[in-house]
Amino acid sequence: MLARKQTSIKVDPRAWNEAKDIFKKYNLTVSDAINIFLNKVRLKKGMPFDVKLPQKNGSSYIDELRKRDISIDKDIDVDVVINEMNDGLS
Repeated sequence: MLARKQTSIKVDPRAWNEAKDIFKKYNLTVSDAINIFLNKVRLKKGMPFDVKLPQKNGSSYIDELRKRDISIDKDIDVDVVINEMNDGLS
């Protein structure tokens, strides 16, 4: 067995507890699951799932309107648009 590296991480306690319960069903510890994740990253040379970063401008919202075939010329509540854009950045 390879030597293990001890580390300390800060995690969301709720996520930790819920994930720990799920891992138990597979007879895994949190350490086992983290090692699986790290090895998947190593083998894929990247994240083992899609990660999308929000765009920092309004173009994504306009693109979404176009996809939905919504007229951009219609009256749109600016506050709603700004709130939706801000939600996408958080």
